[in-house]
Amino acid sequence: MISRSRTGLAAIALLLASALPAVAAEGPLPFPETALLRVAFAPNESALSPAAHDEIAAFATDIRRQSSRLLIKAYAGPPHDTSSTARKLSLRRAVAVMQKLVGEGVVGDRIRVRALGGTSDSGPQDRVDIVLSGG
Repeated sequence: MISRSRTGLAAIALLLASALPAVAAEGPLPFPETALLRVAFAPNESALSPAAHDEIAAFATDIRRQSSRLLIKAYAGPPHDTSSTARKLSLRRAVAVMQKLVGEGVVGDRIRVRALGGTSDSGPQDRVDIVLSGG
């Protein structure tokens, strides 16, 4: 009796697995679960695009009513690039995002900045992620 139920369960598992849609091998990178907002930048640029201005303004409208702390994680350059050039560019990006948030009414004391240089994850190289900060 036990072997029949195991065989039956295996058959059901196989049937369910074959019914699931196939995952595309290529496509956009997944949005990190903890990021509240991702701001894209052109390579070697720290200026906010018009779209980024709009995205940050909309985000600020929602977040300024809350008391949560934010961490701006800024990236620039190829993976694991910790050169001063990459870190300075990522810092300029973080400051641009922070200034826009403060200009939209988010209290500056609630914002921390991390200029990380090159990415250490699978996300795009030229970006800023805004995440909740633990402290």
